[in-house]
Amino acid sequence: MVSKFQEVDEIYMLRKMLSKPNYSVLKLLMKKSPRTTREIYNLLGRKFTRKTLIITLRDLSMELNVIQPTHIRTEKGYGLGYNINPKVKEIVKTADKFEKIIEDAVKN
Repeated sequence: MVSKFQEVDEIYMLRKMLSKPNYSVLKLLMKKSPRTTREIYNLLGRKFTRKTLIITLRDLSMELNVIQPTHIRTEKGYGLGYNINPKVKEIVKTADKFEKIIEDAVKN
């Protein structure tokens, strides 16, 4: 859902996926997946507000299809969790690689 004030260009989806809260969730899911929403809130709650994380999870799962909701067995039964889309794992790895290349280019 794009606001009429947001400018959409060729890399809009990539830019949206790599925004600070979205990328933080993706990096977290790259380390271990699936994770429950509670784990995500606990680990990223100091960097972002709960509202921001709720919007981020909604955008990543429903709008961008970058993460996939799943049921996870917990001590109290089943809870909602998220897996990273396998196709997106390569994009995150490539973004990290490009970051290192750009850092090296700027340093020299």
